[in-house]
Amino acid sequence: MSNQVLIQHLAECVERANQGPLDFGSVFHALGRDGIAMALLVLCLPFMQPVSLGPLAVGGGLVLAGIGWQMARGRPTLWLPDRIRRQQLDAKAWGRLLGAMRWLVGFTQRFTRTRMTHLTDGERGHRIAGWFAVAGGLLLAIPMGGIPFNNMLPALVVACAAVAVIERDGLMYAVAVFWGLVTLAYFALIVYLLVFFGTEFKEWIAAHLPSWL
Repeated sequence: MSNQVLIQHLAECVERANQGPLDFGSVFHALGRDGIAMALLVLCLPFMQPVSLGPLAVGGGLVLAGIGWQMARGRPTLWLPDRIRRQQLDAKAWGRLLGAMRWLVGFTQRFTRTRMTHLTDGERGHRIAGWFAVAGGLLLAIPMGGIPFNNMLPALVVACAAVAVIERDGLMYAVAVFWGLVTLAYFALIVYLLVFFGTEFKEWIAAHLPSWL
């Protein structure tokens, strides 16, 4: 789905919300496979910060991995539990949510362009993005509470894979690989320091973190 078509779908969803009740299932069904990628991108946003979100990151990581698994298995639309799928919001709430989704699409267009589409188009592209999301989600779910950037780095893996599909930019998969390697190296360093220095390392982290963290 091209950017223009995706934005058009989002605009139509806003119009439908103004005319009557609109549930989550209808929106993601209308967006098709790109709806799965958009869901991944939206769900990544809370974790795109240096602060660790603790147990919330564990649950969020598992949700991202589950959505990625759907994508990797070739589902044409996002599967949602029936209770969530039937959930309805009023027109104002849908306007804010869908407006944010449209803003995300516009924002990603600033640093992407259509290239290497053989890696992003069709079922193959969605499977690749799905496996990235599974890997990033599982890394995000590793409980490392209190360690800065342990949420943001794996979330970047998922976000880059989702952007690759939405913007048809195969180069974003390479960026996702980069952030995946950075995440693994960072986690390995943290484990090494915890093994050899234990509580002293955690106390040092707490003492030297900026106050805004």
